[in-house]
Amino acid sequence: MTLEERRRRRVASSHRIAVSAFRLAGVFGLIAGGWSVWVLIGGGTWWGPIHAFLLGTVSLAIAGASQMFTITWSAAPAPRAWIPATQRWSHAVGAAAVLLGMAVGSTGAVVLGGVAVLMGMSLLAFGLIGAVRHSLLRRFDLSLRFYLLGIACAVVGVTLGVVMGADLGADHYFRLRVVHGHLNLVGFVGFVIVGTLPTILPTFAHHRAVSGREAVIAWRLALVAAVTITSGLALGDTAVAVGTFLAVGALVAVVVGVVVRLGRTGAGGGLPYLQVVVGCAWLAAWAVIDGVRLLTGSIPPTFDRWIAAAILAGVGQILLGSLAYLLPVLAGPARLGRNFERFDSRRWLPLALANGAAVGIVVGAPAIAIAGFALWLADFSRRLVSLERGTGASASP
Repeated sequence: MTLEERRRRRVASSHRIAVSAFRLAGVFGLIAGGWSVWVLIGGGTWWGPIHAFLLGTVSLAIAGASQMFTITWSAAPAPRAWIPATQRWSHAVGAAAVLLGMAVGSTGAVVLGGVAVLMGMSLLAFGLIGAVRHSLLRRFDLSLRFYLLGIACAVVGVTLGVVMGADLGADHYFRLRVVHGHLNLVGFVGFVIVGTLPTILPTFAHHRAVSGREAVIAWRLALVAAVTITSGLALGDTAVAVGTFLAVGALVAVVVGVVVRLGRTGAGGGLPYLQVVVGCAWLAAWAVIDGVRLLTGSIPPTFDRWIAAAILAGVGQILLGSLAYLLPVLAGPARLGRNFERFDSRRWLPLALANGAAVGIVVGAPAIAIAGFALWLADFSRRLVSLERGTGASASP
């Protein structure tokens, strides 16, 4: 087998892993959307829709994308098929059990589901480490560190969630809740985003990866941030706030570093580039406001306007912006250019809808928020349905 044939096989395997994970993520996305409609119509807590999106959609998308990036950009062999398959199904079944258990008040389902999610997280770390150990290139090692740190945060965060779901630690519930939420959103989701930005933003612009001293600084900030947020279990909200500020520093350092290094070339990244950069700005804004609240003792309700805006315009834009590039790639090379054009056409529309919806949430205009969110999803669905499927091995991301 030639080197080119091995490369094609490696890329094809990584794309199969990503496609399978993205499909399951889409299922949870539909659940989150339907649950949101139910809450809007009948009232109730936003715990369900938000956890369906973060624990299901976002986590599964991260699992698929991180494996694809690691295998492709490290020139690493794909893991044995059972590892990613067991990982995604363990996580998906576990997430579903947690959601169902909380909905019907079944502590047993919450605990078993949480254990299954933790198993999925552990298998993800195992697969990523195994891939890089046999990689031909070392250029993705720093990003892998961010991934593993994010997974470690998720393991602790999910464990705390299981403890709360099982009605344990009631005397320290509010402290557990704050640390749980920050380890999952700032730690897991945030650090994975930071670790991917130096490679994926230039890729959107069809440019080689760019990074400098800021990436190493961001890694050190993230490492200290993870430890500091976790120490909030003993030290309280001040420690969580300091850790959150450190994480913001890591995010801003990488985004500014990559954007400045790319310069005008970044504009060639189109809609994916713009949505990811703007999404990072929303996450940074929420984190700063959240940190200030924690320092001043004015802790908001669990799901307030700013966290909703951060999830919608921050995490949501980064996710759909990335998919606007990745889905055409995964559809195959035969119509790659035309598929890129489909997702990048009228780029002002999804940008206006997503950010308009988030502004509507922040200023307390639910009609604007709901209309913008619904139209944004409809626009993305239209672009997705219009994708042309190609044949042969997919192009490298």
